[in-house]
Amino acid sequence: MSITPDQREQQRIAFINNAGWEDAVVEALPVDASARCYFRLTKGRETKIVMDAPPGIAEPVAVFAKVGRHLLSCGVSTPVIHHEDIENGFLLLEDFGDNTYAKLLNAGWDEEKLYKLAVDVLVTMHSSDKLAQIDMPPYDLAFLIKEALIMADWYMPSITGAALPAGARQAYVSAWCQVFQSLPLLPTTLVLRDFHIDNLMILDGREGIASCGLLDFQTAVLGVAPYDLMSLVEDARRDIDDGLRTRMINRYLKSMEIDRDSDAGEAFMSWYYALSAQRHAKVLGLFTRLYSRDQKDAYLKHVKRVSGLMSISLQNSILGPVKSWFDKYFPDYVVELEAETIDEQKVMKLAILTEDFPVSLS
Repeated sequence: MSITPDQREQQRIAFINNAGWEDAVVEALPVDASARCYFRLTKGRETKIVMDAPPGIAEPVAVFAKVGRHLLSCGVSTPVIHHEDIENGFLLLEDFGDNTYAKLLNAGWDEEKLYKLAVDVLVTMHSSDKLAQIDMPPYDLAFLIKEALIMADWYMPSITGAALPAGARQAYVSAWCQVFQSLPLLPTTLVLRDFHIDNLMILDGREGIASCGLLDFQTAVLGVAPYDLMSLVEDARRDIDDGLRTRMINRYLKSMEIDRDSDAGEAFMSWYYALSAQRHAKVLGLFTRLYSRDQKDAYLKHVKRVSGLMSISLQNSILGPVKSWFDKYFPDYVVELEAETIDEQKVMKLAILTEDFPVSLS
């Protein structure tokens, strides 16, 4: 049963009171692309963060708690959970402050230093024997294809004004299947899926990798290691120099004792390029869906960057089938996209239509 904003506020107040913070000053924090919202509690010199994730709308807080505690046990910094109401979707968290990577980079902090630290966090995670010892969904072919289809269902009609026919949509799926089914096997690890500068923080008073705090990991899955490295250095929201990207990839591979020119290195990079193209396709769909469905237009300004990154990824030979599909069905996919050019109601109707088209992964 849905509840009103006033009822949700009363639930939140009750949670804060039950946690012993009834006299705290409550400050709403800026919202992001998710359905969650956050509040900072201040009592004297002490602060905490309330995560408010309405059940049935946002990702379950139980998953955030599970993954966060697991990552802590693997040697990386995630917020300590001080109080929880899993049923109603509330957590009281350690306050990591405001020093996100995004904020610090905008303020002129040393880019190379920050990215090196983030890469070292990934190395620590992926070097832990216990990282994959958690029950999470597999990042399997069906999941990868489902994400890639968001581009076809939401981004394409935002550009073309037309629905993708069922046959062309199946051809799109088949092209991605051909790519992923041709890739070599890699060990399974925990993939956070949102490892980028908006979800990384510098924590005062901590040294080494502990000084890098992780946020937003409740959609983690069991997949392959290249994904989180790729999402860090191919950021949808920020231009990254090719030289920096190459240095960070090489830093990771060297730290993991992987020779880039070896079979293991080639296998890693094949997955990197395939996942890069897949993620950028997904993000193009997500950013346009956020506008047409959720009336959030702040992400449209990133479309040109993301479509350009996908274009670069598609030049890799491993992506040949998908590139051929784009060449045939959607050659003009790299665009500047503005709200005035999108008929959001039409896009909504077309997306609902094509999302119901059945596809085969065989």
